[in-house]
Amino acid sequence: MAPSNRTALIVEDDDDIRRLLEIVLKQSGYTTTSVASGSEALQAAEGLSTDLITVDVGLPDIDGHEVVRRLRPGYTGTIVMISARSAEGDRKTGLEAGADAYLTKPFRPRELRQSLDQILPAEVGNGPLA
Repeated sequence: MAPSNRTALIVEDDDDIRRLLEIVLKQSGYTTTSVASGSEALQAAEGLSTDLITVDVGLPDIDGHEVVRRLRPGYTGTIVMISARSAEGDRKTGLEAGADAYLTKPFRPRELRQSLDQILPAEVGNGPLA
């Protein structure tokens, strides 16, 4: 795989899913940073320039929708919510919070890569485009 400058912040409290996301994104050319809570995500996002943030809805401290609401005003990259909650209302709430896409668990790695390919720009420079 060609070197890439793509970076991602993974916000997921489930260790197995977090590792899967890390593997899939690294195979897709991303450098990843992972955190397990909403408060860690907000803190990490302050010091990182990322192209992509994945956010689980059911975080232990701050609801994922709230994390996205707080991140979106100052973030120009892509935000993808990933959740086991698959009702249309949940998807709508995620998108209204500021997510660019809402993917439901369980998912296959190939399915995740295809979804990301559809919503992310083909070439990414050094961080989100303003």
